Amino acid sequence: MAELIAQTTRRALSRRRLFGLAAGGLAAAGLAGCGTSQPPKSFRWQAIPTYSLVAPLPERVEYVRARLADYERETGWLPLPEVTSNDINASMAKLLLQASQGRAPEVAQVDSYVFGRFARYANDLSEPLRRAGLRLDDWFPQFRELMTTETGQPRALQFNTDVRVLYYRRDLVPNPPASWDEVFSLGRRLAAHGKYFMFCGSRSEDSVNTALWPQYWAQGGEILNPDGSPGFASGPARRAMIDSLGFLRRLVTEGVTPQRISTLRGDDDVNPDVLAGNVAMFMGGSWQGADLQKLVKGADFGREWGAAPVPSRSGDNHRCVAGGWTWASFAKDPEVAVQSMKLVIDGYCGDSGMARWCTLGGYLPTRESVYDHPEYHGDAFTPVFREHLRRYARVRPLRREYQQVSNAMQIALSSVTSLSKEPEAAVDAALAQIV
Repeated sequence: MAELIAQTTRRALSRRRLFGLAAGGLAAAGLAGCGTSQPPKSFRWQAIPTYSLVAPLPERVEYVRARLADYERETGWLPLPEVTSNDINASMAKLLLQASQGRAPEVAQVDSYVFGRFARYANDLSEPLRRAGLRLDDWFPQFRELMTTETGQPRALQFNTDVRVLYYRRDLVPNPPASWDEVFSLGRRLAAHGKYFMFCGSRSEDSVNTALWPQYWAQGGEILNPDGSPGFASGPARRAMIDSLGFLRRLVTEGVTPQRISTLRGDDDVNPDVLAGNVAMFMGGSWQGADLQKLVKGADFGREWGAAPVPSRSGDNHRCVAGGWTWASFAKDPEVAVQSMKLVIDGYCGDSGMARWCTLGGYLPTRESVYDHPEYHGDAFTPVFREHLRRYARVRPLRREYQQVSNAMQIALSSVTSLSKEPEAAVDAALAQIV
């Protein structure tokens, strides 16, 4: 697996260098051909690798290339593509520094859960939305809140998302468990036959998103207080956090979940066990349904598996994390701001663009109306995911303090699933790390 990742990275880097040379040659050729005439107006457009012209999947590259060609032909403007690194945290930190210094690309892809830190530097997108005929209230409420954070104006456009659910094998789990008690009652019986309840439980953002925050939120806890301090430092919220970690630890100690989940960093790390037939239920991301359908041989994953809310302590008030990506404008010239946003609105945020891109990538649209668009095609689980966005999904706190709290709780979760700490000690250790 490590060698496969290394090979993919080398290929991406090689393609990036080639693309940079090609783009430079195109610009030079255009200037040479124009003689003394003005060069075409241009702007920088920055995307993460998997959403760009160096994506490892050819169908994505084809889509991006076609959108760029259509845009240039229609407007006469020349987008200058830039690609971030594969290290998302590092690339977002670099982009934030550039934005604070007025050096950011004119339009750039920003991870939704960190956009709150960028909002003050981003442009108001009311005019591009008006020109495109898009209504802000067509986005699900949690994304409207994110897009208008800090200023009340739309300063980012979220163009895809995901949710976390409980996947379950229909032949082994006729009725998916809703509460902790139901998870243990069913899980012990299934584990006795080598069929486990799985999730990623190591130190990672995936682990807290999938396994911890839903449990804590379902009990009424908030990750941050209004002043940015940890919401679980005292009182009922502290008890809720300790009990949430206790639930995850008990899954391991009672054998419902194998202890090696403490080494799984990402949701996708569960997939090999699912394919091997060792899993009866797992908490994971909405994209995994489509990915596993491609990986299973001679089977129909969408028919053999179901999706339900992540179990909660009480069996109701379910919650889950919704993630995804946004586009933001950092252009100083109003004309450039409008033209650069037209590129991403047409290709990713408008009716057809969002429908086609989300279908292509296996993502969930962030606008309610797009689910009924003829060009959007989901999978067997899409109706469940759409209902989760309506009823259960929340976005992580948009404040800068979130990352430090998340990092501390990632360590706490890992220490609990590895059985190196008791839940209360893990929470105390996490609070001691947070300044």
